[in-house]
Amino acid sequence: MSDSIGIRSSSANIQTFKVFAAVITIFLASIYLISSVLIPIVISLTLYALFEPATIYLVRHNVNHSLSILIVLVLLLFVTFIAIGFALPQLIEQAGLLQAKLPQILSKLEGFLTHYNQQISELVGTEFDASEIIITMLSESSSFAQSLLLSLSNKLLNIIIFLLLIPFLTYYMLKDFRSVRNRLMNWLPNSSFELGWLIYHRVSKQLLAYTRGVMIQSMIMATVCIIGFSIIGLDIPVLLGAMTGILNLIPYVGPIISIVLSLLVASAMTPFDPSLLYLSVVVIITAQVVDNVVVIPSVIANAVNLHPVEVILGIMIIGAAFGTVGVILAIPAIATAKIIYINLYTDIHNARLKSVAGL
Repeated sequence: MSDSIGIRSSSANIQTFKVFAAVITIFLASIYLISSVLIPIVISLTLYALFEPATIYLVRHNVNHSLSILIVLVLLLFVTFIAIGFALPQLIEQAGLLQAKLPQILSKLEGFLTHYNQQISELVGTEFDASEIIITMLSESSSFAQSLLLSLSNKLLNIIIFLLLIPFLTYYMLKDFRSVRNRLMNWLPNSSFELGWLIYHRVSKQLLAYTRGVMIQSMIMATVCIIGFSIIGLDIPVLLGAMTGILNLIPYVGPIISIVLSLLVASAMTPFDPSLLYLSVVVIITAQVVDNVVVIPSVIANAVNLHPVEVILGIMIIGAAFGTVGVILAIPAIATAKIIYINLYTDIHNARLKSVAGL
């Protein structure tokens, strides 16, 4: 009896893998077809997840659906313009300060490498010249910056089109997403209709919770760091805090990059104050403590149920395949794939048990 159950489980695993592989293939083919507009679609889906509750609230209070969407989008644009008007001048000013400090930052880095040249050589197991490393970094950074500026200038029209697309896509998602979803679900065969809705509800619930959670998480991280950097007197606190909030979208790696950036800025300040090195790290660690003790348990705790190894491997694989967008979307993609696989296996396994029991 146990042998037959094991055989059925193995067979169910094989069948599940085949169906899952077919689903993933169709999904990747769809991503390839819409790759040219993938970023505005992702941003619009994020805005949909954030603002659908407000639209539903207005509709429940007897406001016309289309009018509710317009009210939400107008308020969003208004808040965005206010935020840009307040923050953009400071960000531009602080970006200029950062650019002016880059020679000092690189000089400090070269001094560090030169000072610890012998220890680093012994640790790495090979000899290297600090000056050569800095020159290489500068040349590569310069060529990268030039290619980036050329790429941005060549794609300026595409960027403008993307910015114009986002409000329209968000409007029609808020307006027609449910009806389009229902039509797509009706294409499912009767045998898979119930399973399709079950997977959709579980995936959508998890993705909505995760999206709203990480947006709140990033804003809280940025706010805590901006306040902390301002209190300790670190240069460009708004820019560094905003970058810390954005980098927090990248698990594990993001906080490390934030610490390195804050240390480089602190080391380039004149006069140099060694205490700022420690204080800048304390600010980011404090933000991480707030994040892990308050934000994650109350906002993101039940959004995804993934092991750290799954997260790290997913970020590496999906990031390598899709770049920065893949790194940011790795966690929701893995969580979605996990839900689909588990539900497919459960359905196929149960169906096989029922067919055997009916014989």
